[in-house]
Amino acid sequence: MYRVISPFVALFVSIGLLLGGGGLLTTLVGVRMSEETFPTTLIGVITACYPVGFVIGTRLCAPIIAAVGHIRSFAAFAAMAAISTLVYPMLITPWVWAGLRLAYGLSLAGLFMVTESWLNDRTPTERRGQVLGVYSIVTYVALGGGQFLLLTGRSGGFELFSLAAMLIAAAVVPVTITRIVSPELPSIERVTLRALLDASPLGVVGSALAGMINGAFLGLAPVYARETGFADAGIALLMGLSILGGFLLQWPIGHLSDRFNRRDVLVGVSLAMAVCSLAIVLATGRGPVWVIALAVLWGGLAFTLYPIALSLANDFLSRAQMLGATAGLLLVHGLGMIIGPLVASQLMALIGPVGLFYALAGAGLALGAFAWLRQRIGPPIPVGEPDTYRVVPREGVYAGGLDPRYEEVQLEFQFDEGPPAPTPETEP
Repeated sequence: MYRVISPFVALFVSIGLLLGGGGLLTTLVGVRMSEETFPTTLIGVITACYPVGFVIGTRLCAPIIAAVGHIRSFAAFAAMAAISTLVYPMLITPWVWAGLRLAYGLSLAGLFMVTESWLNDRTPTERRGQVLGVYSIVTYVALGGGQFLLLTGRSGGFELFSLAAMLIAAAVVPVTITRIVSPELPSIERVTLRALLDASPLGVVGSALAGMINGAFLGLAPVYARETGFADAGIALLMGLSILGGFLLQWPIGHLSDRFNRRDVLVGVSLAMAVCSLAIVLATGRGPVWVIALAVLWGGLAFTLYPIALSLANDFLSRAQMLGATAGLLLVHGLGMIIGPLVASQLMALIGPVGLFYALAGAGLALGAFAWLRQRIGPPIPVGEPDTYRVVPREGVYAGGLDPRYEEVQLEFQFDEGPPAPTPETEP
């Protein structure tokens, strides 16, 4: 295993530092907005600005990376993310914070593009599954572990923002001391939304609703927790254990989706997530322990919805279409992450913080009902060699290219070759 990941240690350390700081920042911003008594509907708008920036970044960052190279681009985007993080405690104004979240989302999209195109370029086909697995572990553990950094300072001060900025800035160091020839950005032939809908309506709807669910929870759960009396320790446990629970349940639920009818599994997971959301509503006010325990199960269910939807869509596509379809479904997922906080915050404003989990339950019921309907009236899932469920990073731009399911559209590289000879294109 070490021989497989050793060429990417610098990248994995950098992405771990980056997402550790980013995980802290996302929860900290939600907690601080609640403490600053921002209107709930406005909190939803600010939360939605992050995925807006991320979606924009997937379109704008590629020309920058192609023009100046991977290492310089990584340093520039990380600097942008760190600077935006330091501004929060200096200008406590809702619309300024909305712009900061947008800028952070844009810069993070660029950082993911650099990291994942680098991994794609240097990974041989037969080792892509292992590299994707390690990359997924790093992203989930860093995001989940970053939540516990909330306990190292006061959410009402500037120290935690500084810590998040330090981690993001530190992510530059491992990458910039590595000598590489800048890889080419993957060229992905996008599959149109109409083609995706024709191939797998449930895959598209599932990706969108999974985005709504994940975006609303990650952005607004800290607000729910603070407004229902959670201390910082409780908020860190709620967010950190829900993310780590989502990671741990990926494999058993993925195995079920490979073994049984994937639509039926999606029905079951969606409805179970909805029931768990309603259970959290009932547990609210009875002590953080009950809510946190249910949140671990909730995360394990909710964070598998997008990979199931992705696998389901791939069941109906040719190998040549899969990588482009992944890019299209990621865009749909991002649009869902924009809509989710906007809808959930409106419900929270109407009925209180538990409105978040009523909104999540409604989304789960809608997805479960649509999956049940498609199982009854949709075409049967093709038999032969069904697509295989794989754990994927929660965020990313090119991570799909690491998936060995798409090997027909990948190039193969040799690990055993020595470092490339310096060329005029080699970055310092």
